[in-house]
Amino acid sequence: MEPYYDIEMTEVTVILDVRWEDKLAEAVTMLEAAGLRVIDTDDDTSVVNGDIPSDKVHDLEKLECVDYVRRVFTWSAEFPKDDPRDRNNR
Repeated sequence: MEPYYDIEMTEVTVILDVRWEDKLAEAVTMLEAAGLRVIDTDDDTSVVNGDIPSDKVHDLEKLECVDYVRRVFTWSAEFPKDDPRDRNNR
């Protein structure tokens, strides 16, 4: 059965590993490559907020720059038919 939504997304707060506290830009690049859409960053606390497809959160947790990933909120996203993220043509 085809899902009634295109994708499940999770908003996350990423706490960077202490070894990365002076390399925020590099860590953000690594997080984005893993699928995170960065919403904001706080260099003072080594925290990055964003959202990511739920099935990629586990991969995010494995990155060397990550100490902890807090799942804040999860939702189902349905995109319009003309959106490139539309998966179910609804």
